[in-house]
Amino acid sequence: MLLYLVTVLFLALTSFLEILQAYLQKNCYNIAVMNMKIEKIVVGELKENCYVVINNKNEALVIDPGDEAKRILEFLKPYHVVGILVTHHHFDHIGALEELNSVYSLIENQVSSTDFLFDTIATPGHTDNSVSFAFSELGCVFVGDFIFKDGIGRTDLGGDEMRMKLSLKHFLEQFSDDTVLYPGHGEATTLGRERKFLENWIKM
Repeated sequence: MLLYLVTVLFLALTSFLEILQAYLQKNCYNIAVMNMKIEKIVVGELKENCYVVINNKNEALVIDPGDEAKRILEFLKPYHVVGILVTHHHFDHIGALEELNSVYSLIENQVSSTDFLFDTIATPGHTDNSVSFAFSELGCVFVGDFIFKDGIGRTDLGGDEMRMKLSLKHFLEQFSDDTVLYPGHGEATTLGRERKFLENWIKM
């Protein structure tokens, strides 16, 4: 009887830990890197998502400071800003960039801390020089206006439809379904949720 109870408890604990890990990964918090957190500041008339990645040293990495510089700067006061990343240069993603640069004197898309490990992925299509930032340890990618929940970025604002299709094809091959996508507008999603739609759009 005791052995049976121990077995049941073990299986229940194992199941709980698997569910907890899946939840943490879905929300872009990897168990091994719980010292990182991601904040979202929605700015401007187009409700652009400015992201701030923060580590346990109070260092902050800003992604796509699109507007409302004073509000972003107020949020950043407790932190040491070590970098500003930009996915593309449409006005709604860089509206606060000049003012932040004047305060922090940083070079765009360069980071002065080794704690933030990421890859810059070329994802042209929405614009010719759009990029995404993949944080493998966090299991997420900041995609700008490349991919949205239930959609993709427009290609008629300095982009190209064929290049978008190639970028999507390579992206789908490179990342797993549990990868969390943080877009430039709207809610976060996962590549698995969007995969079927993206595959069908590529075939159009």
